[in-house]
Amino acid sequence: MKWLFLFVVLLNAAFLSWHSFVQDTPEKSRESVYGPPVSEKIYLLSEAPIEQYPEAEVSSNESLEEALNKVIEQATVDAPELFCPRLEAERNEDKQQIVKVLNGFGWDYQDREVTGKRPKFWLYIAAPETPEIAARIVKELASKSIDSFVINRAEMKNRISLGLYSSQERANQAKVRVQNASGYPVDVYEHMRNVSLQQIDISHPVDEKDWEQFMSRFDLTKMMIKVEKNPC
Repeated sequence: MKWLFLFVVLLNAAFLSWHSFVQDTPEKSRESVYGPPVSEKIYLLSEAPIEQYPEAEVSSNESLEEALNKVIEQATVDAPELFCPRLEAERNEDKQQIVKVLNGFGWDYQDREVTGKRPKFWLYIAAPETPEIAARIVKELASKSIDSFVINRAEMKNRISLGLYSSQERANQAKVRVQNASGYPVDVYEHMRNVSLQQIDISHPVDEKDWEQFMSRFDLTKMMIKVEKNPC
């Protein structure tokens, strides 16, 4: 009986201790958590939803700018390139022919005489051993209607000059002709030489089509002219 009473007292003491511990432990307060729907965004009052901004209008402005750029590029491509040519002629007869065609086209121009270097091609027969042999060769050439003369300068003494040509093509043609007619070997010496040039500046802007029509009036195989397509 004594042990039963002691057991009851200990049990009550343990219960009171547990109850006191449970009351002293603060219960954690649960905060309500708000989660917006996934498909919807939150904005401040000072902000506007992104859907309200004029995306379509910006895209439209970009398309308009691209279209204008394409129009400008196409106009640049379609516009013919204009230039104001310059022609240089060594011979006066070539200049007169150019001026005649210019007047026919009604194009304004300015002309002047200048000095410039141009390649020249000198034909000659190498100097023989003595002046007497050189004189004899000149007579032989004259009998075959070939103009020539003996050079008396020290560095070229006794060479037989056959003429000066303005183009490589004409010089080579003359070389073959003289060699075949005389039997003597002919040499060609190329060098730069100061010459008087007739310079003609066309101040009338022309395009490629007009220029082709203009140049078709000349026989370029018989003229010694130089052409520059300068910007106006």
